[in-house]
Amino acid sequence: MPKGIYAAASAMVTESRLLEATARNLAHVQTPGYRREGLTRIGFAAVLAAEGRRGGLAGDGGAGVLPGASYRSFRDGVREPTQRELDVALHGPGFFALQDPQGKTWLTRAGAFQLDAQGRLIDPRGWQVLGDNGPIVVPAEAAGSIVIAEDGQISVETRVPGGIQRTELGRLRIVGVDDPARMSSGDGIVFDPGSQTLRPATARVLQGHLERANAEPLEELVQLIALQRRYDTAQRALTQQVRTGEGYSEILRT
Repeated sequence: MPKGIYAAASAMVTESRLLEATARNLAHVQTPGYRREGLTRIGFAAVLAAEGRRGGLAGDGGAGVLPGASYRSFRDGVREPTQRELDVALHGPGFFALQDPQGKTWLTRAGAFQLDAQGRLIDPRGWQVLGDNGPIVVPAEAAGSIVIAEDGQISVETRVPGGIQRTELGRLRIVGVDDPARMSSGDGIVFDPGSQTLRPATARVLQGHLERANAEPLEELVQLIALQRRYDTAQRALTQQVRTGEGYSEILRT
């Protein structure tokens, strides 16, 4: 089969994968804490060259491209005020630490927290938010306004005769890793640090704010259009290669 067919077909596959990633970014532009997804391209010739094959199209080299590894962008997203006392955003590098029901620690930038029936601070999926000394719990008798300082300290302030009584509940665990790109994620919101050591981070905590996705709608839309055009071009090239092959077959039959 002509290498041109492989080249065009592989381009269609690769561009379709990139289209899917871009579509996911567009779907999550309003999702708090979502980190933009990207995908690299790898030339098939480079893959074969790494195995010692040479010669380009005329020899035993390859043609076309392959989808490479996916990655996440960890640049800050826009922080928007919400006025909810349990909404928190981070300013600077760092992550909130969560604990799933199996006891595993995950990292996230999504700070839309709430309290469950037991007074535990949780995320929307029900995972517990960790403090420096374990999960954060607001006692039932601690009635008042929840205040979260920029260093992550959580306290309940209650008006009493003569002033305000403050009850400290703990400090949010804000951590970082040496290489965020090595973390894995299925949804772009919570991340598995893997074997990396969690270290304290110095990000400021902003109460009453949420950090939106770091995917820009206009940029993603432009990317979507460009990818669609490349896909269409590869499709036309494939069709032309097939027609050329049919012409050769007709010549051989006559």
